[in-house]
Amino acid sequence: MVKDYLKITEDVDEIVAIAHRLVDDVNAIKRIYTPLMFEKMREEIAHYTGGKLSEEETERTMYRCIYDFWVYGCTVDEEYYLGLLDKTDAEKREYMVHNIRSMYVRQLNYDAGPDRVEKLEDKYRLYKTLEPYYKRDVIEIRDSSDYDVFADFVSKHKEFVVKPADFSFGIGVHKVSIDDYNGDVKAAMEAILGEGAAIHERHPSRVTKMVLEELIRQDDSLAALHPQSVNAIRATAVRGKDGKIHIFHPWIKIGISGTFVASAALDGFDAEIDPETGIVITDGMQETGNSYTVHPDTGIVIKGYQIPKWKEMLEFVDEIMDKLPGYNYVGWDLVLTPDGWCVMEGNYSGEFSFQFINGRGYKKEFEDLIGWKLDKDFWWEYSETFNML
Repeated sequence: MVKDYLKITEDVDEIVAIAHRLVDDVNAIKRIYTPLMFEKMREEIAHYTGGKLSEEETERTMYRCIYDFWVYGCTVDEEYYLGLLDKTDAEKREYMVHNIRSMYVRQLNYDAGPDRVEKLEDKYRLYKTLEPYYKRDVIEIRDSSDYDVFADFVSKHKEFVVKPADFSFGIGVHKVSIDDYNGDVKAAMEAILGEGAAIHERHPSRVTKMVLEELIRQDDSLAALHPQSVNAIRATAVRGKDGKIHIFHPWIKIGISGTFVASAALDGFDAEIDPETGIVITDGMQETGNSYTVHPDTGIVIKGYQIPKWKEMLEFVDEIMDKLPGYNYVGWDLVLTPDGWCVMEGNYSGEFSFQFINGRGYKKEFEDLIGWKLDKDFWWEYSETFNML
């Protein structure tokens, strides 16, 4: 049993030795850590360290990450942008990291049915469920049989957004113009489908479908922050123990330097918003640790910025949550347009980016809001995949 191998310690040598034993001796875990998995972990570590670690230091860090995954549930990227490698056992337990959050969300959204993840993570499926709230055209293409749908779409929208059907973190999202392909509709479609195939080859768990969206025209008040990107609000809707929907530590995503995608994980930054007033209450922060008091391109002061029509946004969230029975947790990305708020997308197990913005964990506050907490020793004991380990 995995529990027999795990020991809570802050001694780095002991942590590395425990992780080695897990990978070497537990067959179910050994099967997870394939050469491809190790390669991906090394790439992530190199990305966050600028490739400055020696091979020996990289291997040692990788096994520290493996230990933390099985003890605390965090991923390699969380180790870096949350600074977990430098934190104590008690501090790490304060964070709502990926796998811990996933277990809570599974319980909160359980009544939404066995396909509850797909209903939200499949971007086109969610669009069809909430079409009036998107306020724009969206299509899905899977193969050449969708040519007529694609051709009709690009005849109306010369510029549009391309997204992998079930990816997050802004990965693979970009703006396209049919002029990029000299007006050749067939060539454009083949190129976009090729992107989906390449993603599937790299990430076999992902589908090859691609979603195309009409460009969102954001309201001038938010475009002023950085007009080249769509500056969305992450409104994490959580049904509390009082039965009401609460917006848990919302934040705004703002692009910089002319980038199209506004994401602190890519080229942009996040800033937290007061859920009652809609006023930005922090400076902007990137996952790299860079902070912004003033937007470097537009000169706008971030902290204190008032998000307009905030009350309407809260009402909008209540309305769309009512359209999704059984869901008690959704990370909504919302955009203010001249016609009011619209859905950019919904995230089944949306991140807690305010943790890296503020440099601390919010697990207890979240548990106090919902009125319960998980009580087993390790997150994987709740997992349908790992609970037999």
